[in-house]
Amino acid sequence: MKKLSRLILLLLLVALPLTAAGQDMVSGPGEFPIVEEPITLDILMLGHAIVEDFPTNTFTNWYSERTGINLNFDIAPPNEGQEVLNLTIASGDLPDIMVGFTVDPSTLALFGPQGLFLPLNDLIEEHGHFINDVFAGSPQVRPLITSPDGTIYGLPQVNECYHCFHAQRAWINQAWLDNLGLELPQTTEEFFDVLTAFKEQDANGNGDPDDEIPFAAAATGWNTNIDGFLMNPFAYTEFLGSNRYLEMNDGVISAVANTEGWREGLRFLKRMYDAGLFGEESFTQPQEQLRQLVEGGDVSILGSVVAGHPGQFAILGQERWLDYVAIPPLEGPTGLRQSPYNPWGVGSGQCVINSQTEHPEAAFKWCDGLYDRETTLRSVFGIPQWEAAEGEDGQWKWAEEGEPSLGGEEFPSIWRRLSTFGTLQNVHWAQRGPSYRPNHLRLGEARRDDAAGLEVVLFEETNAKVEPYARDIADVIPPLAYTTAQAAEVTELRLGIDDYVAQMMAEFVLGRQDLDAGWDNYVATLDALGINRMAEIYQAADDAQYGG
Repeated sequence: MKKLSRLILLLLLVALPLTAAGQDMVSGPGEFPIVEEPITLDILMLGHAIVEDFPTNTFTNWYSERTGINLNFDIAPPNEGQEVLNLTIASGDLPDIMVGFTVDPSTLALFGPQGLFLPLNDLIEEHGHFINDVFAGSPQVRPLITSPDGTIYGLPQVNECYHCFHAQRAWINQAWLDNLGLELPQTTEEFFDVLTAFKEQDANGNGDPDDEIPFAAAATGWNTNIDGFLMNPFAYTEFLGSNRYLEMNDGVISAVANTEGWREGLRFLKRMYDAGLFGEESFTQPQEQLRQLVEGGDVSILGSVVAGHPGQFAILGQERWLDYVAIPPLEGPTGLRQSPYNPWGVGSGQCVINSQTEHPEAAFKWCDGLYDRETTLRSVFGIPQWEAAEGEDGQWKWAEEGEPSLGGEEFPSIWRRLSTFGTLQNVHWAQRGPSYRPNHLRLGEARRDDAAGLEVVLFEETNAKVEPYARDIADVIPPLAYTTAQAAEVTELRLGIDDYVAQMMAEFVLGRQDLDAGWDNYVATLDALGINRMAEIYQAADDAQYGG
């Protein structure tokens, strides 16, 4: 009953209206162009490794022509996004709009009521069109983006992506397994033995027995962190994000980074490191270095890797990523076998508007228009076939009636992908900013003629290997909105806790501190930094929002 009540409340919470004002003459809801006379908005945009240049991007130009709104870009480096966002907010000198940063609910709840971010409730009521389609089609969205004071301060990206809901994955080189006559590992011990074989038996078959790197992780990238997939056989470890180092069991939220299970996970990682199965660079290297290990030589030298998506460690336009298959969640020594589940599909604060902008209505309608289906497909994938230059292919087109879809008979085909996502380009925004991809659009993609289509691989690998071990939704901490005081405290606690856990993980695994002799001090320090207090705040917010 409690599971059901939590879900019902999640879907039925509604926001309270506030006000916004502006001077532009704007078109009616859902109408283009947005303004009669062109205007320019200053935009802080989170950069992307596969977007050459946002100001000259094909989608940028198309959307500017459609809306009548030009953009003056300031691009934040993708690996420095959070730092740039924090400095911008701290300065109080905001551009008209900030796009693509996933501003978390705590930050919105903290600075929105202080007057930094524009309240959107009245603008949604008066000028909203496509965002209302989002609320109607995905009723979980509105409560998840509403702050505790009843106000919406940022518009989301909604991506009901099946494989993203189960994105904490590891991949292994099937060609190497075949070369050595090995089976896909199912337990931590089998995984250790397979990696040892990779290290000792010339798994890539190039005659050099010492060039193989059995395993690697990265400090940047989507689920490329070493303390994700490999910790879950010992202790529940959420995706990177606001719930990290916490877990929920039967409605009770508690810390996990100070438990015996966590220590056993660290012990296993240290055992791997001591055996030479990965190097210390896995704690610090950027995600791009993983691609170099896979693509940089005559043969791949990487046997296994943690990543939410093959594009994190290989070039999708090439062939080597096809050698890697997903590993099912590993069973730990106590029989624990689990995978995180993040079913919300809502990226908070993808478009946040400066409360002092001279163009509030136009800025809001600019964000709102990005949820239109065709606009979403253009921003995420690029040029439609009917606008491609003569003799060239576009990136997508509408599906023909009756085409088989990725999701099968339950999901009629809507569109067909014509190009590979993940390669350097300048025709789309690569999922930056607001967009609306509900489940029926994602699974309504027409199946590729070749069985190796990326979305087919991600869907089938997730369905067969990962979803069966997903955590029960009743034991998943939902997105939480905090009071202003809670948001400020959580933000401060997070900074110290996240840095310390990451630091000590490396210290313990690399043998710079003894995992047994130093454990009690580690636990005491985490307590002093407020990890249990943070769990209390999460519990209070969950109880207030979902009636725990």
